[in-house]
Amino acid sequence: MAAVVNWRIIISSRVRWMRVAILVAVLFVANVSALAGAISITSPDHPQTFAYGEMIWHQLYQGGSGELLARITFSNRPYVGDDTPRIDEPFDFRFPGVQIDSARGIFFAKSRHGELIPVARIRQFPSCWIDLSPGAKIYFLKDHGRVTATLTATDFPRGGIRWIQMDNNFSLDNLLVSLFRQFQERLDN
Repeated sequence: MAAVVNWRIIISSRVRWMRVAILVAVLFVANVSALAGAISITSPDHPQTFAYGEMIWHQLYQGGSGELLARITFSNRPYVGDDTPRIDEPFDFRFPGVQIDSARGIFFAKSRHGELIPVARIRQFPSCWIDLSPGAKIYFLKDHGRVTATLTATDFPRGGIRWIQMDNNFSLDNLLVSLFRQFQERLDN
């Protein structure tokens, strides 16, 4: 009987230490992610488009005063029929606080800690095309047709889709996007 009690004490002690180790690991991960440079910029532009349309085109470009803009075209293409003609609607989204380093051809945003985090870069060949940086993503949330664009970036590369459209409803499309994004993030890490 004494041997059983000793094993219970040993196991109980190890479980307590395991809990402490897990707590320390969680705190470490939280601190590392807090120290890692990350930004999130929501565009002040909120156009109204089709509630159930889709994004058919996206492009980054430089505005007249050097700011970064995203041009998105939404379409009612999935719902075109004999009585409903196709309509494509382009919209521009500004991202305040993003600045360009013309010498390097890189758009930057400042993190809370003052770090410059690259969000996009200019490709010179074959044309002056602007790409999101490896750590950047743009999210488009449509709430009954009202679109909100949010640019996020980190100072480390992130995998997965870079231009993400989400509707604020529980459609099968949104549920699948959410499911596969979580699945993809697990595979990337």
